[in-house]
Amino acid sequence: VAFEKLFGGGRGVGRFARSGLRFVKLEGGAILIEQNPKKRSEWARLAQSGRRVAWVMRDGAYLARVVDGEVTILERN
Repeated sequence: VAFEKLFGGGRGVGRFARSGLRFVKLEGGAILIEQNPKKRSEWARLAQSGRRVAWVMRDGAYLARVVDGEVTILERN
């Protein structure tokens, strides 16, 4: 639901003032943030090509990657 909200717009979608990136607040203090297409990464290139890429983060740590609705849990070091 949060992923669709992030890319579909509407209520509950915020924007960071500096970057303009969209985000949705999740339970437990996590946030879902869209991939910045201006970066130079594999994920930014996917976003540039029209794929929907987002990240789940909490306290500055990446918890999961979401590409076109498919979630990949990231390993913690």
